[in-house]
Amino acid sequence: MKRFALSLVVLLACLSVLPLATGAANDTVSVSGTATVANGTANGDTVTVTPLDENYRRAGPSVNTTVSDGSFTADNVTKAPLYYVRLQHGGFSHYVLTNTTSGVAFELGASISGRVVTENGSAVPNARLLVTSPTGPPVGQVNTSENGTFDVGPLKPNTTYTIRMHRAGVPYRKTITTGNASDVRFVQREPTANDSVLSVSGGNPASRVMQVAPRNNSSGLRVVETLTLNNTGDRPFVGPVHVTLPDGATPTGAMFRDKQTQFTRRGDGVVVNATVAANDTTRIGVAYRIDNRTIQKTVEHDTDNVAVVLRGYNASQVRHSSNLRRGQSPIPMLTNGEPLDAGDRIRVHVPKDAKKSPGTSANQPAQDGGGSDFPVSVLALSFLSIVIGGILAYRAL
Repeated sequence: MKRFALSLVVLLACLSVLPLATGAANDTVSVSGTATVANGTANGDTVTVTPLDENYRRAGPSVNTTVSDGSFTADNVTKAPLYYVRLQHGGFSHYVLTNTTSGVAFELGASISGRVVTENGSAVPNARLLVTSPTGPPVGQVNTSENGTFDVGPLKPNTTYTIRMHRAGVPYRKTITTGNASDVRFVQREPTANDSVLSVSGGNPASRVMQVAPRNNSSGLRVVETLTLNNTGDRPFVGPVHVTLPDGATPTGAMFRDKQTQFTRRGDGVVVNATVAANDTTRIGVAYRIDNRTIQKTVEHDTDNVAVVLRGYNASQVRHSSNLRRGQSPIPMLTNGEPLDAGDRIRVHVPKDAKKSPGTSANQPAQDGGGSDFPVSVLALSFLSIVIGGILAYRAL
């Protein structure tokens, strides 16, 4: 079930746009469970069941039903390995991802209450708070009162929720566990632009992903490098982030939170503006092309783990620095043995005659123009085993 939780954020991001998985079974099942609310009732609430395959793709249409006498049954649900169940109660949504068709249980009765204040203790009135579930999907939102107080519920007991807030474009985040969630103090601290609070960490399972592929003229390489930035400070980071480019690289685009953004060429790299709440992560990316066959660069931030994904190449044919090694994965890739410190150098050389990996094409069509737009399309990478899970922006260079 841990794997389910790690994939739920990605699931919700793309569930509404993914087509039905091909080859889905025609058999149907009933998915049933209970919904209870302390000092209230869930009767009449809507429950939505969506069948999913092993890769978290929709395997059939969603089925709606309602709670009656504390229980629900959704009939004619496409039989599938997984079922994503959502309960809507009182303007809030609650989620269960399960591989069973019975015994799904929603128990609501806890709450979160507190006050949003500035660093000097002044109330923050009329602030919109977004509440998200332990795995990321939105539960609902509330506004603070004139004196900054808020109350959220009913929620699941003994469950960790995240409350997010944006003020003047600055992100704030606080994690709270129900059961000890009264008189919560949510402080709106002044942001910092000092990037020493940032590390490249918190990615699952890799925090720095470099997708390497051949260019269509076979004279060089195209790379999309994606970094998961972790703000380890006690206040939001708002400012420029410097990403070092490999020697001889030409940048062609940038990404922030999976959307195209502007970048500025500076020194040995590019600068991308980013905002990261305290104790939170975000993702930025840079696309670039290299006219030769060597990726050699300095790591600009401490990095816990790296994945160099070799699209169209056999990893055994690729030479690399001693701080990288061949990854144990069905996808050709390199990874690091030990965490990298800021200032460390990594090197990957792909010979022109490097053999393509089985089942891949080394001649993927690409546009070699020097355009500055980052993604023309979004590539959802579903790598097996230890590979990268999630949505990564991709541009054909």
